[in-house]
Amino acid sequence: MPEWIVFLRKAIKDSKYIISEHALKRMGQRGITVEDVDRCVIKGEVVGKQGHGENAKWVLRERDGEGEIFFVVVALSRPSPVIVTVMRNRDDSSD
Repeated sequence: MPEWIVFLRKAIKDSKYIISEHALKRMGQRGITVEDVDRCVIKGEVVGKQGHGENAKWVLRERDGEGEIFFVVVALSRPSPVIVTVMRNRDDSSD
């Protein structure tokens, strides 16, 4: 398993991450809970990468408590990763 995913999942398990204001707003709008986000990062599938180098963000996919698919975009900031946004649809143009 790549070092970055180990770092990311440990940060989530240890509650040492940040949820951006934007992500909190989108979570409320889209009915995605903090528990959903945690589960997505810990158990979800990595489905993409945005950007490169130090500005890279990773996209993970999982199902919420009702079985609906959603996506989490996370920046691997150190020492604390940042949940940038959440989406119901990978092509969500409202972000």
